[in-house]
Amino acid sequence: MLSLLATLLPALLPVGTDLIKSGVSKILGTPPVEPQTFAERLDEKRLDIDKLKALAELDRPAGNVSKWVSDFRASFRYIAVGLIVLAALVYNFLPVTYQNPLSLDYLNQLSASATFFIIGDRVYLGLKQLK
Repeated sequence: MLSLLATLLPALLPVGTDLIKSGVSKILGTPPVEPQTFAERLDEKRLDIDKLKALAELDRPAGNVSKWVSDFRASFRYIAVGLIVLAALVYNFLPVTYQNPLSLDYLNQLSASATFFIIGDRVYLGLKQLK
């Protein structure tokens, strides 16, 4: 049961944080403001674009960085998850005499958590776009 919870918790983390934010706003009595006119919707989209530009500016490396360093920085999360999953796969196929059951369980939980965190985050963002 605990390993199932450790596997599903990272996938449900984005949903949980969104539920907490909406719950707090409901308790405090601040209803979500929906744009009423097309101009208001356009202003809201422009604010989103400005926010993304500001985040991109914060993420931009200082100085002149080569392209491969910039690409590596952008894909580091996926590379780390790939290495964790690869390590779990290799360790699972080792002969039993070389395996420690506790390490095997921890490595499997780590790879499942890392994978489901990335997949769960992407799926949740995609589901929010469908609304």
